[in-house]
Amino acid sequence: MPYEITEECTGCTVCAKQCPMGAISGRAKELHYISASLCIDCGVCGMACPSSAVLDSSGNVCGKVSLKNRPKPVVNPELCSGCEACVTICPFSCLEVNGSIMPFETKGKAELVKPAKCVSCRECERICAKSAITLEILRKEIISEVS
Repeated sequence: MPYEITEECTGCTVCAKQCPMGAISGRAKELHYISASLCIDCGVCGMACPSSAVLDSSGNVCGKVSLKNRPKPVVNPELCSGCEACVTICPFSCLEVNGSIMPFETKGKAELVKPAKCVSCRECERICAKSAITLEILRKEIISEVS
């Protein structure tokens, strides 16, 4: 069951702008809707909504979570194969596969290069065949180093 937008929606468009699948539609200052066929139940809309107008798939009201306080992808370089599936699926181009960081390896490893743009949709984590990506709350020092 997809997430749902309630009558509390003010039409601010924040959820639509952050939805990684483009599943939310509606005009500014009007009630928005989530397409059940496009929604992947990632919860980004609920974390983005300033009006608490989004219900999760269990019918609970989602609370707003600022971008800086959302979990971000952390790549385990020992498990990452450098296949680029996460890079391809990321709707906001937050990940890249860069040069090898391990001795005697020719393939690079995925890494988060745009943490401020990551909306925490978990698509990178879901697509990773090697389970090399987990989403974790990063400390501020780590985010500022990467930014």
